[in-house]
Amino acid sequence: MALRLRPTFFSLTKNTNQHTHRLNVFSSPLFNSRQKHYLAADSETFKRRLNQHDGKLVIVDFYADWCGPCRVLSPTLENITSNTKYSNGKEVDLFTIDTDAEGELAVKYKVSALPTVIALRDGQVLEQFIGAQPPATVESWIKRLST
Repeated sequence: MALRLRPTFFSLTKNTNQHTHRLNVFSSPLFNSRQKHYLAADSETFKRRLNQHDGKLVIVDFYADWCGPCRVLSPTLENITSNTKYSNGKEVDLFTIDTDAEGELAVKYKVSALPTVIALRDGQVLEQFIGAQPPATVESWIKRLST
């Protein structure tokens, strides 16, 4: 009899007066990993995560609900960061930041066009790209930064 291992996915939702914040955690027994997706994160959650300095790659997707290319890119980023095969077996966390709700963060990271995607490690900016990119381009970008 074969043992079947299934990925586990769960969501935690916190409602505030202005926004709904969702933390999605993908856990796979095959990789023994936990990638965290902080969707529509607020600045406090973002600051707490960056202060952890654990060496993990953090991808930040600056978007707006009205931005068409953002609606195309965000699901691509969620899919790619949910699978460690695109990150050399390493965990990658994803933040999505709504620039309309978190304008101060957008200014701090000099976001001038949407979508803007920034890669950080230990709070330091590694690289960024602007505009929706094909999945293969995003996959190779994350793989290269994960080494």
